[in-house]
Amino acid sequence: MYPEAIVAMFNYILSKINSKKTSYQVGQRLYSRTKRNALFLEKEIFVNEIKHFRVSIEGSPIRKAVILSENALQNDQYKALENKSKTETLL
Repeated sequence: MYPEAIVAMFNYILSKINSKKTSYQVGQRLYSRTKRNALFLEKEIFVNEIKHFRVSIEGSPIRKAVILSENALQNDQYKALENKSKTETLL
């Protein structure tokens, strides 16, 4: 193999190993820049050994609960917010 390809593959593997996955907890407020909305994690549910959360979408005129997996939250790049003033600023 080519040395550049080996180095690129090695760097890719290291980046995946060292990447820090965010863990979500009940009671957190999350915001996604890609989806442009905020969520509130209400309850933790395990379905087939996969962690899901019942979430409520903030700012929605209809208050309905949605169930999302932890993997879906990570794919949509949801990040935790510390205080409500940040949520109001972002929305």
